[in-house]
Amino acid sequence: MSTQSYLYKTALAVAAGIVFQTAQTAYAADPANASDTRAPAAASLAQSAFPANGAGTSSMATAPSLTPAAAASAAPPPCVGYSQYTTRIEVATVPLPVCLRVAPELGGVRGAMAEHGFGFGLVSMLGYAYDLNGNNAPKQAYNGQDPTYNQTTNVYLTYDLSRIGFSQNAQFTLSGSWATSTYRSANPHVATMTIFGIDQPLFDRRIELIYGFIPGIRLFYGMTLGGNASTSALGPQSVVPFQAGMSASEPTPTFNVIMRSPSLRFYDSFAVTRSMSPEGILKDIDYNPSGFRLSVPGARALFINELGYKRAASPTESSMWLRLGTLYNTSSYTRFNSATPSSNNYEFYVAGTWQLTRPWHDARGLYVDSKFDWSPADRNALNRAVQVSAFYIGPFASRPFDMLAVGITKSLYSGVLRDVYASYHADPAAYTMAYTASYAARVIRGAYLISSLTYTKNPVFAPHHPDALLLQETLTFTF
Repeated sequence: MSTQSYLYKTALAVAAGIVFQTAQTAYAADPANASDTRAPAAASLAQSAFPANGAGTSSMATAPSLTPAAAASAAPPPCVGYSQYTTRIEVATVPLPVCLRVAPELGGVRGAMAEHGFGFGLVSMLGYAYDLNGNNAPKQAYNGQDPTYNQTTNVYLTYDLSRIGFSQNAQFTLSGSWATSTYRSANPHVATMTIFGIDQPLFDRRIELIYGFIPGIRLFYGMTLGGNASTSALGPQSVVPFQAGMSASEPTPTFNVIMRSPSLRFYDSFAVTRSMSPEGILKDIDYNPSGFRLSVPGARALFINELGYKRAASPTESSMWLRLGTLYNTSSYTRFNSATPSSNNYEFYVAGTWQLTRPWHDARGLYVDSKFDWSPADRNALNRAVQVSAFYIGPFASRPFDMLAVGITKSLYSGVLRDVYASYHADPAAYTMAYTASYAARVIRGAYLISSLTYTKNPVFAPHHPDALLLQETLTFTF
């Protein structure tokens, strides 16, 4: 499936993103011992695992500190101040605090950049996947069927626009990505701009504007907060938003407006953007290899709206994030059962993430996450999906930076498309289902080893393939 390209790389980011949030939680509790992977993080109440109070910000809602007065009065290290220059435009994720990265000072370079309003970040991911059931084949049909290696490097540069007359906390982000793999059908080689845009909060964040070139998945849905560090042969969870046109790997010109309630918990996020290519993610990359194209063949306006409620963890409340999203795509799509293409495409999703336990009265604890997606069956190969997962941030007192996750994902293939294949005496699958267990462990400051085991039923739509048991190992470094 063409969706493998983005989803496999996203799968790596899912685990990294959750672990980064775990690290931020632990760091808020005990910054003095952040470099010690054994240090328990119970000195103070920590921050939420989610961006605080509504979509559209990666700032964290800090709970009142319980740190002893003597420790509280100690001057924080310089790297604490650098975190204000980490990118805020990827509103569905939380960046790793600078003090928890491999080289917080970068030999003095980061401090010199911060004095002039600039920020820098780099994330490198090295991955390996293999089907332990030994389903090797001369022609590889899915990621990991044969031993598969990949690497992805993302670089970020930010600038504080308030220094040149923009509103307070306005920020520009430029980001680029380089990726290679031994299985190009699922993970094509790319070197592209991924973000060129501005995040501009107004009226104490009651309104937030995001505009420029940015992938839609960075603004909506909450894939990296889905609560599982899992990957499967077809991706970590639903591919339905991408099949309906939400941009994934290559950025699209976007104008996003987020409006929040006075409490900053209820929000409505609306975006006008361009659809990615109706031919799929791989063709979208072919048409726009640099990331700077305003238009690609066949891609028209896409409208996205997400209503939600987001509450950060506090000494008295647990984290909660509920959202309902709709996509309406004005692009033309091929119909499986008609020679006349459709004049549009659309999708609905509902999702919720709840913190069930708070053993340290902060964001650490047990969470449950669920999602459901639906789109029309006559134009989307995978048109329905349901995902349920549970994850535990800081599963052991001695491992506050780690994350344990289990999850189940079921994606249903279009009945219309299956009828077409059946008419040619093919053997299409009705669905693909994945059961995943994973553990993300901090190795040293800024480095994480993410191990996952996924049992996938029907790893390929057609022809029939044996079930897969995918072992995946990913090593991430953040600078």
